[in-house]
Amino acid sequence: MTKGGSVMAVKAVIFDIGGVLAHNVWEHLLLDDNGVMSRFPQLHKAELERIGKVLWDAFGYVPEYPNTWQELEERYWKMFIRYFKGYLPETAKPDDFIQMTDSFIRPILGMKSVLKKLQLKGIKLAICSNNNEFWFRRQMDQLGLWRFFDSDNVILSCRIGVSKSSPRFEMFHAALSALSLPGDNCIFVDDREGNIERARQCGMQGILFLEAEQLDSKLKKLGL
Repeated sequence: MTKGGSVMAVKAVIFDIGGVLAHNVWEHLLLDDNGVMSRFPQLHKAELERIGKVLWDAFGYVPEYPNTWQELEERYWKMFIRYFKGYLPETAKPDDFIQMTDSFIRPILGMKSVLKKLQLKGIKLAICSNNNEFWFRRQMDQLGLWRFFDSDNVILSCRIGVSKSSPRFEMFHAALSALSLPGDNCIFVDDREGNIERARQCGMQGILFLEAEQLDSKLKKLGL
């Protein structure tokens, strides 16, 4: 990236979470051997995906305050159980699903090594993720990601009120504001091409994530 004929130094890397730092929880709910589909074969995948979208819209843009993230998570699963009443056991309760999803919070292999390298080089690290409060908190806590990210540099759709696909780029502007950097100094890493394109429209460099080794190679080419 150049500005006025000079090369702009990269001072920060901004990461998506799902598909980049951690596997997506909802995908495991559908596809995992211990997921909803395997435990309750009477449920239809198309309906599960539809309800997943409904629940995302209900919780993906809701901030933690005045609730705790644990209260939001319990409410989420109560709604899920209510939607599928008659298809789930009468004894089904939110804790059953919360315990089940513990095993679905899994790191993307190799990414901690990438984060460590960037941190040692003094590169600022930030998060810009479409996420709800409870899956975000559980991903960060269980995967030990807090040591890489300052809480002030975490931008989530549930806190901003819109997703990364918003035409007004609110999440990207919030990330740059948190870092106090222009887009020229930042790289955005995401596994969705559309999000990469929106970041570029905000002046950032973008890397479409495929795997940790591929990302590490691209970062090295940029001098990181």
